[in-house]
Amino acid sequence: MSIEDEFELLSRLELFENLDPIQLKRLIFVSQRYQLQAGEYLFRQGDAMGRVFGIVKGEFSVILESTQGDIIAAHQKPGDLVGEMAAISGAPRNASIRADSDCEVIGFEKDLFISTVINDPPTALKMMQLLIERLEVQNEQLAQISGARHLD
Repeated sequence: MSIEDEFELLSRLELFENLDPIQLKRLIFVSQRYQLQAGEYLFRQGDAMGRVFGIVKGEFSVILESTQGDIIAAHQKPGDLVGEMAAISGAPRNASIRADSDCEVIGFEKDLFISTVINDPPTALKMMQLLIERLEVQNEQLAQISGARHLD
């Protein structure tokens, strides 16, 4: 794949759509691509964090493992990121990510990912917005599971 193809691919990821082209090319030079077959795990809940992944092709289930069984918390599609919460917090992975179909992802080392985000204000703002959206979805799911009511 040419650098132009990689550039086009990364610029389609929601987080990087407004990233400075030079920063985007810097990510391209150090990123790695991974292929997964349906049913394979990109990573598992509790794993040490390492890379942040952008979904290029296919869909993934976000699975929360518990003593009462696994819960599918969300589905991720091309253009979404996975693993960014562990990269930012430094904590182990808080969910497992399983391929629902044949998939392709592009992986970024944690330190370069964080450096890229914090050194580009529009990208940092977009990252905060994406994390807030995820937290809102998780809060809604917890409320449904626990039977809690919103106090809006």
